[in-house]
Amino acid sequence: MQEMETTSMETRQLHSSQQEAMNKIAEFSGEANEIDIDEWLFDLNNLFSLMKLTDETRILETMGKLTGSALRWYQDN
Repeated sequence: MQEMETTSMETRQLHSSQQEAMNKIAEFSGEANEIDIDEWLFDLNNLFSLMKLTDETRILETMGKLTGSALRWYQDN
C-alpha cells in the first residue's frame, strides 16, 4: 500500500514539475522581434519529448501558447 502511495505522490510531483516547465515557455504572438521562433520551437519540442506527449497533446499545448496574430494564423490554417 505504501508503495502505491509513494508512486502516486511521485506521479503528482512529476506532473507538477512538468506543468511548471510548461509555464516557463513564453507565449508567442508572431510580432516582429518578439522571440526567436526557432528557439521557441526547440524549447517546446524538447519539453514535449521529455514529457512523452502524444502529437494531439503537443498540438493542444502549442495552441495554448499562441496569442494575437500567431493564434489567428493557426485558426485560419
